Amino acid sequence: MRWHRIPQDEEPEALLSLGIRLHGHLGPFMVAGLRMGRLALRLLGHPGYHGIQAVVETGTTPPISCMIDGIQMATGCTTGKGNLVVRDGGEPRATFVAGGKTLRVQLKPQLVEEFRTTEEPEELARRVLHLPEEELFTWELSPLS
Repeated sequence: MRWHRIPQDEEPEALLSLGIRLHGHLGPFMVAGLRMGRLALRLLGHPGYHGIQAVVETGTTPPISCMIDGIQMATGCTTGKGNLVVRDGGEPRATFVAGGKTLRVQLKPQLVEEFRTTEEPEELARRVLHLPEEELFTWELSPLS
């Protein structure tokens, strides 16, 4: 495994494998976190790991908190480095700050219930890996205030 590569350079399937290795299983919330993190790096024009902060509002109760692991894998933000903060709230959203910009991203509400109730979580997770970002998220990019 090559940990020195920046997250945005990883192919989606390779990043998925790393995400499963960290998280321990394949599920739609973890994959949504991967996708959210990749979206953040792209829109912020940032390579990840350092100089970026992620504030995740899922809290720490699964399954929604599984997004945290996906965000970690995609952005390189970690609690150990202090650039990943988890807030209680039970909401599938995160705020990313880098390069003088703020990005707020939220999983679309209609997907949350589907993610929680699916009887085929691995199949749904693989589908989420390839859905267009516009079908998964809403977001707002703004200058840092």
